[in-house]
Amino acid sequence: MVAVNVRSMEPRSVSSPPTNVHTHSPAQLSAPAAPRRRPQPLIDALVPDAHLNAAVAGIRGLGLGGMRVLALGPSWASPGLWSRHAAARAVGPGVIDEPGALAGRIARLAADHGPLVVYPSREETIDLMLSAPGWDGVVLPFPRADVLDHVRQKARLVQTAAGAGLHTPASLFEGTAAEAGGREFRWPVVLKPAHPVSALKTARLARDGDHLRALTASLPPDEPLLVQERVRGPLVSVELVIDREGRLVARFQQVTRRTWPSAAGSIALARSVPPDEALISRTAAMLAELGYWGLAQVDFVETPSGFALLDVNPRFYRCLPLAMACGTNLPALWHAVAVGRPVGAPGAYRTGMTYRWLEADFVAAVRGAPGRLLERAPQPSTGAAWSAGDPLPGVLLGMSAVGSRVMRLMQPRRRIP
Repeated sequence: MVAVNVRSMEPRSVSSPPTNVHTHSPAQLSAPAAPRRRPQPLIDALVPDAHLNAAVAGIRGLGLGGMRVLALGPSWASPGLWSRHAAARAVGPGVIDEPGALAGRIARLAADHGPLVVYPSREETIDLMLSAPGWDGVVLPFPRADVLDHVRQKARLVQTAAGAGLHTPASLFEGTAAEAGGREFRWPVVLKPAHPVSALKTARLARDGDHLRALTASLPPDEPLLVQERVRGPLVSVELVIDREGRLVARFQQVTRRTWPSAAGSIALARSVPPDEALISRTAAMLAELGYWGLAQVDFVETPSGFALLDVNPRFYRCLPLAMACGTNLPALWHAVAVGRPVGAPGAYRTGMTYRWLEADFVAAVRGAPGRLLERAPQPSTGAAWSAGDPLPGVLLGMSAVGSRVMRLMQPRRRIP
């Protein structure tokens, strides 16, 4: 992979306009026979996966920080393409179905608009970014692949955490889905994907042997899995931005009130809390010791014996809007670190604010838990993607086939062909 040396880029403040201006030479402009090329939009960052809530939140954070963002989604109905913080919009293949074609699309966009930083919102996109060759004009917002491997691979994370004095749930088994289905444990246990990209999309609680066999039967027999003890306690999420020298430049903390799926799943309702500086210091030291820099969302369970580390996500994540609503613009700070601009010490943020993933409550209501949908989130609150002023009615319209065609016709003219 070819990446731009970000230290050679001209530093500028977070709110200043971009400097990667594309111009034509005087000879090109004066030649009567040459067609005049329409100027390309000025772009600082490219955010693929624009159909995901996490990407929408990332686009908003970067835009609020003064960056001009190119949103890339699999269709014109992708919500991120309708964010008012997207300076330009493009459609390209999906990373799941056509990773090679998406790599080519990103390469062409980077060649036209680079240097620009590409920000992922899913693990498959990180894998693509680390493996795709020939990306001139692409700036990667995190360190080399072997460092990322230490934080992304859950099996390696156990050793990584132990070296930093952080506990993890006890590992009971590591192997394939076929092997795990025939094992007996002290129930319940938690079934996890061993690798960041897996047919098992999230951790699942296995109540007993029959439940474990049902879960593993739905997966490819050779799918690598982990089985860990179930640890009980509040789910605590710590979000950090670390600069290239290993210094902590931003931190945020939240406590989860509920997840979806309920037993073991993604954060559905959470509240911002004051930072536990000791926990944050140990976590930042662990990442810095590995040579990691950039954004990291780190999940813990607070047990009676201390915090147990669950996983680390080096990408935009679904509950990112809570940190931004509390005054910590993690995407903008991540961008500053990625392009080598100086960033000050972590600042204060608002506590007692609530995040709610409303779509999860809709699904829970359909599946027999209507009370979750009827319960109002404690105020003040923020949602999983949108904020005041975003064109939510247009997004809802785009959920239908007719609406998708209407949205494409209404799409602002600044589109990338």
